[in-house]
Amino acid sequence: MKNILFIVMILPLLMSGCASNGNVGKEVNSVVQYNGVPVDSGVIQIYSHRAARGLMPEQTMPAYKGALQIGADYMDMDIGITKDGVIVITHDLGLNPNLTRDSAGDWVNEARPINSMTLKEVQSYNVGMLKPETEYASYFPHQRSVDTCIPTLSEAVDYIKTVAGDKVGFQIEIKNDPTKPELTATPKEFADALYKLLLEKDIINRTEVQSFDWQCLIELEKLDGNVKTAFLTDHTTEVMNDSEPGTWIAGLKPKDFNYSLPQMVAHLKGDCWEPFEGDLTKADLEEAQKLGLKVVVWGWPEVEGSEFDYEMVNKMIEWGVDGIITDRPDILRGLLSARGYKISQGFNVGD
Repeated sequence: MKNILFIVMILPLLMSGCASNGNVGKEVNSVVQYNGVPVDSGVIQIYSHRAARGLMPEQTMPAYKGALQIGADYMDMDIGITKDGVIVITHDLGLNPNLTRDSAGDWVNEARPINSMTLKEVQSYNVGMLKPETEYASYFPHQRSVDTCIPTLSEAVDYIKTVAGDKVGFQIEIKNDPTKPELTATPKEFADALYKLLLEKDIINRTEVQSFDWQCLIELEKLDGNVKTAFLTDHTTEVMNDSEPGTWIAGLKPKDFNYSLPQMVAHLKGDCWEPFEGDLTKADLEEAQKLGLKVVVWGWPEVEGSEFDYEMVNKMIEWGVDGIITDRPDILRGLLSARGYKISQGFNVGD
């Protein structure tokens, strides 16, 4: 088992004078907040997806500022690597036409690969507004527009540490596609570059690194077994039957693991299993937690049709997942608070 490096004490929840249900009034024992294993039942951790994409331009510095004010246990950031070797925060392998304008203010019409541009070129584009009347924009009707560019991972980490100290963790996703290897760095190159930054910033103890391409996480494990790895899954990249080619799951065969994703993740010494919330079954959740995996689910507006699926999230809370990745951490905070869960603090970030 990996070393427990960082312990956060959770104070008992205050009990009101009225009888109540849920966790209100229950004493919550101390929990290990950033150790990559299941936390106490009195805590469901909040992951601010793409820095609260539902409210601010995704994964930009203004969005991280807003997300820190709202409060979350983890700040989410997807990464790519530029032509000149700089790690930047971007979900897409290329410029996203749904949210990218050039220096003249015109919308881009092609997904120019991030790895084909220098940092200066990447940051010449404005990613602070959703393109009107697109399907993508319809999922986030409350997102505020702010002129801004794609940030580097280094500057985002530094800013979050300055504002939140050691009170907020980092969820970093390696974005690549094993079916299109020419568009990104290799899994080993990603692992080497990211591990170097984790060491420089001294954040290994409170970072979970996630990827759909499990080979990226295997490469990180080779460098340092203390790096907490989070294995992402959904029904489009993994199929638990004999037709599964193993492209995203490092060549593993489901039949060798009783067609169980939790068993496969445990076999690879993962710390977290992170399935799409619509794919999760209660049986798989229970199996994963018995195997010692932290189970963190995520929403998918492009599939679910909205930025926040209340019915689904309430089910995940009732089932007892360990964390929820959401585009609307503000809504999730409200739901958890109403049920008596301990929630993370927000921060005064100033002007």
